[in-house]
Amino acid sequence: MKSKLISLFCTLLFSQGMLAQSAEETSASAPATSPKSYPIMIDYAGNDEATIAIRNLNYKSATTLLNKQITAAKRKKESTSQLDKMLSACHHGENVLHGVDKLTIVDSVVVDKDKFLSAYPVSEDLGKLSLSENNELVQYQTQLNGMVLRPVSISDSTSTQLILQKCYLENGEYVEATTVEGLEIESDVNYPFLMPDGQTLYFAARSDEGLGNYDLYVTRYDSDSKQFYRAENMGFPYNSYANDYMLVIDEDKNLGWFASDRYQPNGKVCIYTFIPNESRKTIDYDAIEIETLKLYASLRSINSVPYTAEEKAIRNKARSTALQMRHNVDVEEKHDFTFILNDNRNCYHLSDFTNVEARNQCQSWLQKCNNLQSLQKQLDSLRDNHNNSQNAQILNLETRIQELKAEITKLEKSIRKLELS
Repeated sequence: MKSKLISLFCTLLFSQGMLAQSAEETSASAPATSPKSYPIMIDYAGNDEATIAIRNLNYKSATTLLNKQITAAKRKKESTSQLDKMLSACHHGENVLHGVDKLTIVDSVVVDKDKFLSAYPVSEDLGKLSLSENNELVQYQTQLNGMVLRPVSISDSTSTQLILQKCYLENGEYVEATTVEGLEIESDVNYPFLMPDGQTLYFAARSDEGLGNYDLYVTRYDSDSKQFYRAENMGFPYNSYANDYMLVIDEDKNLGWFASDRYQPNGKVCIYTFIPNESRKTIDYDAIEIETLKLYASLRSINSVPYTAEEKAIRNKARSTALQMRHNVDVEEKHDFTFILNDNRNCYHLSDFTNVEARNQCQSWLQKCNNLQSLQKQLDSLRDNHNNSQNAQILNLETRIQELKAEITKLEKSIRKLELS
């Protein structure tokens, strides 16, 4: 009965003109209101001091460094457009640090980016998420009334942009297509998810006003104006310098998921599982150590975030639920090896390393690990067939194994330092 009522409610909302103007009508409208072109995003993969400072949320240090670079560039009469964007992102990031949401992350898993939806244990009750053939767009279809939210590319003679469109799928065709109104986002809009209440909409957008590339946004439907309210950037820790997108919440399980390629090599993405807050729990900026605040904001080390005993108990229970749900989802991936960099990132292939020296040292690490395994087998065999004449050989093997373990540990530290710096 409840599902039927919700279905009727959602259908009524959209049938009343909740999303007013069709995408075709929008693209055919006056050029004066044509959409802006794709925003030029900033590459934060570099190893210069300012970029590293931004990745570590050291915005004040980054601001000082960028101002020096801008001054030097102006003297040389070089373009400062990218530096100006980075400086603007620093100012925005420093402000957003004053409103970090205290979010409890219970689990994370790194998967191939082109298969990231396979890591979402979304039940049929929540609807269906579909990845486009080019692995760049995601559409969402509700389970209740077959309504579809999908990103659509529209163009005029000078620009192209992704907008969010609402339609219905009938006999394989998209019908009754209209543009989602009221978001007021001057950028590409993608990765939509509508809560079962038919009112709360999550999506990702990339614009020059965000923290990085794709950022997560939330909005609600206004029944009076028959459109959504202006969307709000969700801030830290949902967003970062990287791409953050596809937020989904399962109210029945009290769990949510979102994707991020922060700290990940090309082609990989981390799916974070979290406990949704009923309302935003803003951390008091003035009452917490800045480094602790950054732990909450950055998700660089999810197991280092301080929790109370009660919070740990809730987190552990939620993690058990999340793991049980994940076991029902096929996220298997063939790995050459597993090298743990930190809580959020592992390397499974040599190509996963972005630092050349780290990749070279990993080859040495693999060889030493293989040697260790071989020596351990020899030692186990000698111990199983032990006689006094083999004592010296056993001692030599034991000594070499301990030395090799120490070499491997030292090499692991070196690889992590190179790759994560």
